[in-house]
Amino acid sequence: QDYSHELVCVTENERIVVPIRAIGARAILDFPAQLDFSKCPVRYRTQKTPLVRNVGNQAARYQLSTESPFSVVPAVGTLDAGDTVQVTVGFHPLTKGDHCSLLSCNTGEENIRTNLHGEAVDVNAGLSTNFVEVEKTFITMSSHTTLFIENRSNITAHFQWKAFPTEEEENEEKKRLLRFLRMQRELWQEKLMEEREAGKEKGSGEDRAALLRLPGEMAKLHQDPMLFSDDIFFIEPMEGEIGPNCSAEIKVTFKPLEGLEYLSVAYCSISGRESRLPLRLSGEGQGPLIDFSSPRLDLGNMSIHNSYVYEVELINLGAIDAAFTYIPSAANVGFCFKFAPEQGIIAAGGSQTVHIFFSATVVGRFQE
Repeated sequence: QDYSHELVCVTENERIVVPIRAIGARAILDFPAQLDFSKCPVRYRTQKTPLVRNVGNQAARYQLSTESPFSVVPAVGTLDAGDTVQVTVGFHPLTKGDHCSLLSCNTGEENIRTNLHGEAVDVNAGLSTNFVEVEKTFITMSSHTTLFIENRSNITAHFQWKAFPTEEEENEEKKRLLRFLRMQRELWQEKLMEEREAGKEKGSGEDRAALLRLPGEMAKLHQDPMLFSDDIFFIEPMEGEIGPNCSAEIKVTFKPLEGLEYLSVAYCSISGRESRLPLRLSGEGQGPLIDFSSPRLDLGNMSIHNSYVYEVELINLGAIDAAFTYIPSAANVGFCFKFAPEQGIIAAGGSQTVHIFFSATVVGRFQE
């Protein structure tokens, strides 16, 4: 604070006024008028560390603040007269384009403002392919293929395989799950109240335990990165870092449960890229593969009511054990046939001799 006063000296002949001025000690921080981050990778933290000096003659207590996507640390501090401090200003844009804000420094006596500007752009990083088709795979077995995440930029990129195409959809799913957990909590609370009113003081132990676990489950859901999860396709590693001008090998494993065609999509979130990159996954499960040694059996001319026995090999052509069961037929003369064995398991690469017993009860030609 500045002070002013007047010293008045009065004599018989004149009146002399002497002005007195005193300038109070001040803290004066030398902040840059502008910080320009120029072009920076989107979804990536870039930092600048300007040197701030207290050119005043009194210690400064300061408080710094700004708005997203910019940040500043330390937010508060004290700087003695003549001392300097490094302030770290971060720029972490989530969308491409120009971003502007103000860095405000409040010392209690004055408010210093610095203009902040940065442009967010996509870097040259991506997937070697956006479609993976895994070869046909026997159920209960697995096969895999590989692809690469290629980072042709000069930054270290962090990647994660996500379940949702956008962060907005990811957050919506979290909200939906939180609503479900809250509904569960209300149901358990109502049930416990009913049990207490019915004379059960402690209520159901299972419901009480569930209520106690619920806050932890909700907190865990808030922190959940919502990574890609699938019962058939598996990706590894699920997350990691890729150095500048390097690539990361990604392994996709396919484990079919049934003889079906499977489709799925995983989304790769890479720092330096605004949008998540889709990877479409395709694979087909192969069930047991068995066949007869001959597709046709010509029985020739047979006498009615006589019994005949034939043999045929049931061969397992696949890589997994095959269970088989005979399905009886009542059509035509199907009831005249008997098979042994009627069921069993054939090991991979093995065979089973099937005996066919036939006794005709009607005259005429037939196909069965």
